[in-house]
Amino acid sequence: MGRPSDARQRLIAAARDVIYAQSYEAASVDELCAAAGVNKSSFYHFFSSKQDLVLVALESQWQRLQEVFLKPAFADNLPPQEQIMRLFELMLQGQQAQKQKSGHMYGCPLGNLTLEMSTLDEVLRERTAYYFQQWLNYFEQVLRKAKEQGIIPSTLDTALTAQALLAYLEGVLLLAKSRNDPTLIQSLRIGVLALMQYQGAPTS
Repeated sequence: MGRPSDARQRLIAAARDVIYAQSYEAASVDELCAAAGVNKSSFYHFFSSKQDLVLVALESQWQRLQEVFLKPAFADNLPPQEQIMRLFELMLQGQQAQKQKSGHMYGCPLGNLTLEMSTLDEVLRERTAYYFQQWLNYFEQVLRKAKEQGIIPSTLDTALTAQALLAYLEGVLLLAKSRNDPTLIQSLRIGVLALMQYQGAPTS
């Protein structure tokens, strides 16, 4: 038997990369096929529509976000406040690498798609909202750990603060993207400590 075709995976990678670099609306099926090196018949063999492909590509993008950024940042061996600061550091590195490669900072793929499509496509809006909720779980977990260690107020609403932290991160990425300047991520990351009301190490 011959080697199974990797056309489906190439289409997923093409959708992930092309839409991130451009936009959902700008990327046609023809362009995605060209980027993947497959013909249109292969596209429709695997996916019923561009939306169908993008939903799968979003899952791939989310998995990458977890493996490259979230899991390394929220490692158990780091103190809670350092976990969140580490996330900003990894985001900075990723955006700097992207700018060096293309000349442009692309920002957050989930945030980009939400801004573009949330009022136009309910399916895509719901899917990005789902991934943002999974992201919030990481923030809530680290805030609960910070409470246990006494470095943030015991009265802090962790669910609300997690949303504030994610909103702050997305806002920083958007502002940095508008300036095409990843270093803004570094200069603004200290703001997360104020949002979580970080009190420093507890006194004995």
